[in-house]
Amino acid sequence: MPAAVPKMITQDGEPVVHFDLDAFEDEANEVPFTFALGGEVFTMLGPEDADWLVQDNLADGGALKDLMRELLGDEDYERFVKHKVSGRKLGALIEACKKHYGISPPESRASAGSTRSTRRR
Repeated sequence: MPAAVPKMITQDGEPVVHFDLDAFEDEANEVPFTFALGGEVFTMLGPEDADWLVQDNLADGGALKDLMRELLGDEDYERFVKHKVSGRKLGALIEACKKHYGISPPESRASAGSTRSTRRR
């Protein structure tokens, strides 16, 4: 059994905290993303602001509805689902939201074969 790691305590008797997640605020874009649909206006969080459990569920093939409810909030979500929205439009909406919040997809790493010279000798 591994030895217990001692807690570091400040002079005031409080535990040492290296990162305060409660105080973290994303300042990338404080202007909320809004969009119009069927004459109504909706406000949407950035996909990175969705709860990690919702993101994880989506990554495992989970419900896209859960993500949209998370991003829109309950009130806007209930209004949103009354509209017919194609997959293409939903994809465009999410891309526009990501662009607004400055979120870019991670770049894929080049495969080992593509990083070597393919020239014949």
